[in-house]
Amino acid sequence: MPEQRVARFWSFDGDFGISLLIGTDPTGGPAGDFDEALVLRDDARLLLDSPLPDEVLRTLWRAASAGHRDPGADPRGALRSMVEQCEEEISNGVPEPVPGGSALVVVDEGAMKEQVLAEVPAVSGLPDGPRVASALARVVAEVDADLGFRLFLRVLKASTVPVDLERYDRYREIGDGFGYPAPLVPQGLTVRWPRFDDPSVRRRFGWDFGFSFLAGRFHGDLWQHSYTVEEGIRGAAADEVGAVPGASAFALLQDTSRLHRSPLPDDTLTVLWRLVTGRGHDLDGQSVRQWLHHVTDVCTHRLREIDPGFTVGTPGLADMSRRDVVLRELRDTAPALTGAVHDSPWFGADPSPWFELSESAASVLEQVVTQVDPDLGFRLLLRTVRAYSVPVTDERLSRYTALGREFGYGRRHLADLVYSVREG
Repeated sequence: MPEQRVARFWSFDGDFGISLLIGTDPTGGPAGDFDEALVLRDDARLLLDSPLPDEVLRTLWRAASAGHRDPGADPRGALRSMVEQCEEEISNGVPEPVPGGSALVVVDEGAMKEQVLAEVPAVSGLPDGPRVASALARVVAEVDADLGFRLFLRVLKASTVPVDLERYDRYREIGDGFGYPAPLVPQGLTVRWPRFDDPSVRRRFGWDFGFSFLAGRFHGDLWQHSYTVEEGIRGAAADEVGAVPGASAFALLQDTSRLHRSPLPDDTLTVLWRLVTGRGHDLDGQSVRQWLHHVTDVCTHRLREIDPGFTVGTPGLADMSRRDVVLRELRDTAPALTGAVHDSPWFGADPSPWFELSESAASVLEQVVTQVDPDLGFRLLLRTVRAYSVPVTDERLSRYTALGREFGYGRRHLADLVYSVREG
């Protein structure tokens, strides 16, 4: 029967417990706060109380540290000392409050054991690999699947074992099943990434990306309290954890290049920028095409960090096959979108600048769909729906989701729109 466990993702931003300590701490001592000491103690107790022979524990310790650390002739003595030090830190520490609604994950231990055991043979090709694989399998089967998987990952990372995308995706799925923080699996793992301009890469984005993501970073005025304009652009060109290196910058470059080279007049592009950002950034006196060119330069700089020989070419032709279906969704949403933009709060002198912007909202998005790129047009439609809290019916959300799937959007791309659903 599935069991409930305390989720660790809310208090850690990467690996934790004994798998972290073995791989990164040369002193072999416990980490420095309550939560770190707690999980380290629990891991150490699991191994200390296990039926595993000392030689198996020593094999694991050495493999997870690439042979740099050895617990000595008495690994259980080392574990016992670790537990005692952790207990002292726990007694003097203060636990972090557990966020409501995220304290527990449901772990099907039996199913997770099977999944982890299926991956363990990946270490068999290492020096002493068969013995390491056997030791890991015993941890998974006889002690704890979560601990066994973290030690397995630590062995892969310590020995820089190359991991292809198919295996990497399985590891991420297993990590999600344990409630791991997102960086735990990819940090330090040697992944055989495709090149950032590979057509398959765009299907690996979990959230929004490209110009629509950039617009979200400059929505309203609250962003000014978090980062500068330059930091905002670089943030849109930076890769999320576990993404193909350079993928975000290349997606943003493609979008901005298409807009910059499009037949849309500067006035239309300016209205578009104001619409999708909620008038959140006035471009600091630049023309809109100067702004787009600057964004392109930032993306190019990032891509040349990965490939020094990268040159900016003409973006590939946009796929227009879904133009009509995007237009239907846009026109169906247009009345609600127009009303939401028109009714945006305004505390200045009359008339409100939102009145004029609302009259152009649907038209300018339609021009992006028909003259630039239906994919970008649809992402900008979703961005405006978010930005202006446009009511979305269940039926419309289902159509958005299906269309997003056709475009290859990640599973969380539309997740926040669930909160916009209204009866209708």
